[in-house]
Amino acid sequence: MSAAQTVTLRVALLAAACAVSLHSGELRAATQQPAAVTAARVAEALNEAGRERITDATFAEVVSIANALVAESRFDEAATLFVALVERRPHDPAALYGASLATFNAGRATQAEPLARRAVAAALSGLKNPINKGKGANALRMHAADALVLFAVVVAVRGDANGALKAVERAVQLAPKHFDAQLALGRARFGTGDAAGAVRAFRAAVALNPADARARFFLATALEDDGDTEGALNAYRELTARQPSAAEGHLGLGVLLIKRGGAEAEAGLAELRRALEINPDLYEARVTLGRALVARGRAAESVEHLRRAAELAPGVPEPHYQLSLAYRRLGRREEAAAESAIVRQIHETRRAGGARIPAPIIPD
Repeated sequence: MSAAQTVTLRVALLAAACAVSLHSGELRAATQQPAAVTAARVAEALNEAGRERITDATFAEVVSIANALVAESRFDEAATLFVALVERRPHDPAALYGASLATFNAGRATQAEPLARRAVAAALSGLKNPINKGKGANALRMHAADALVLFAVVVAVRGDANGALKAVERAVQLAPKHFDAQLALGRARFGTGDAAGAVRAFRAAVALNPADARARFFLATALEDDGDTEGALNAYRELTARQPSAAEGHLGLGVLLIKRGGAEAEAGLAELRRALEINPDLYEARVTLGRALVARGRAAESVEHLRRAAELAPGVPEPHYQLSLAYRRLGRREEAAAESAIVRQIHETRRAGGARIPAPIIPD
């Protein structure tokens, strides 16, 4: 596997972080409870939220219902409720945060950005209020970090990497023990080429939540990018030992062992197979295993993996290119020519459209 392919793999794996599952303290509480909000109750809550005067108790109840909708992944309905609450109380941190979170998860990042920006401003304003000094200050800092992390994710998806980095740096400054903030800081630093800084943030995230497979995987990936191959190997191995059912640990370890080559390559193939036993739809495991088998003269074994990789990522040329090599080595010239034609077609389409085909990412 070439250096360029290795970098593409690492970036693709870290891109999985863009799938947002961030919650404030209130939303975390909601996700811990089974929720079954009826359409009638949603309509009733929307009517209550739309009243010109809304009591604190009613406001809190509607927030709770909207949070429950988020827990059910009913993001459009949740966003409608939260936005109605924001219209009543434009500076309420919980309503603004919920509105931005639900709107973003509903797939409307452009609309979510101003809401997220307002949520940050409201949370930071609450920290400055002398009334909030004292015992509740830590909780307010954690809520402000929640808002900053969400804002960072939103603007990162919108293409503002530097804005995302600044936001998560502020979040960690406010709340160093905020797990999501440390994890997001590591991702942001990695994305801007600061592998050493990413390692520090991911180490902090692992310390805060040792059971989180993502944090350990990202730490190993950043260590590898920073040139600490032995540290990366140890981190991957620790992840597979602690959580043998976490496919990403076997994937990362397998890729790195194959990259090192020699006697370790066969162990790398076994790790990739283990990753696919856990999740058969891992594009990176399929294409890396197929490529490695082709390179080792085992073209017949590679075909099933490369075919599946092509199905998982139909707009990516790599699996088709590897299939063309495999078929050629198997003497299946017509099939090899067909795969080569697909590769040319994909490249021509990309050049004509001027669009970048996104790399596949590991499902959460």
